[in-house]
Amino acid sequence: GHLVIVQYKVIRLNELDGQGILEGGQAGLLPFAPLMKRPAGMASEDWLRECVRKSDSVSLDQAAKANYLSSLAVLSGLAYEPATITKILSQEGFMDAIMRDSSFAQYLEERGIERGIERGVRERAVEDILDVLEIRFNPAVASQFAGHIAAIEDMQRLKQLHRSAVQADDLAAFQHMLDAEA
Repeated sequence: GHLVIVQYKVIRLNELDGQGILEGGQAGLLPFAPLMKRPAGMASEDWLRECVRKSDSVSLDQAAKANYLSSLAVLSGLAYEPATITKILSQEGFMDAIMRDSSFAQYLEERGIERGIERGVRERAVEDILDVLEIRFNPAVASQFAGHIAAIEDMQRLKQLHRSAVQADDLAAFQHMLDAEA
């Protein structure tokens, strides 16, 4: 084998002159600017606002601009509170565009929909088990087990419990299955 030596230099963003980046026209670095050293005497919120405004001036189409600003927003989260970022983006009129046009927002929306579907399927499985218990035994039995069953996240486990609720000879048999490890 060959010995490979890699040399690198650590660059601390908070030590770089942010104003120089804003003025230098290095568009690729603008999303990082909120993490850089701001001009002396400038409040951090004013600096973030200045970075957002400068980023908006970069010549990009609508979708690319939304992605660019969402990159700035995500990176800013390393140094600013989310509420501050949201407030400034909203005040500058960019929040709607970011949420509507950026691929990051679309990703978050898709993940939210997926989680919502998963949650809905799980909640339906819990309801189905409780319905079977109510029909086979009585409503009080269903409510007795509701908290325990609703706390189960594993869909396979819920499927097993549904079958057990349908097939159990009696309530004790179901209780045994519920108490058993998955």
